[in-house]
Amino acid sequence: MRLKALCLIIISFMVASCGTMRVYVNHDSTYSRKNPITIISESDESGALGELQFQLQSNGYKLMSMTAAKKALNLDTDTSSNSVHSVFTNTTTVRSVYVLEMSYSYYWDTFYYAFTNFSATITDLETGEIIMTGIFRGDKSVRSVITELVNEMNKVIR
Repeated sequence: MRLKALCLIIISFMVASCGTMRVYVNHDSTYSRKNPITIISESDESGALGELQFQLQSNGYKLMSMTAAKKALNLDTDTSSNSVHSVFTNTTTVRSVYVLEMSYSYYWDTFYYAFTNFSATITDLETGEIIMTGIFRGDKSVRSVITELVNEMNKVIR
């Protein structure tokens, strides 16, 4: 009986951890880890923003706060725009500020938040060019998906 219960627990963990991260990087870009990234996220109830910031910084990526990015873009920090992304992409006075925009669907699993889908895009604000796109479809913990994203980025971004 115990063996049967243990097998069911192991199988449920295996099924709950399905899905893979796919990452595409534009190899013609000059983006490197030393270029500052500002992360944009609608909300952070799942803890994805904090986990992504930690993972990127601990892997040598340079992050820039939203306030600093707005100053670099010569934007009024009290802007009343509904979408920060539209404010950023409507200006071309930037030399090297990049935005990482993420969106996702998540739910509370038994012990943690899990993604059912996740996407992240790094955009060069000077050119509007998409530097990197990552996408996940499946069912994994927030930490696992973010770790996979950063590991895949590390393979192709220097």
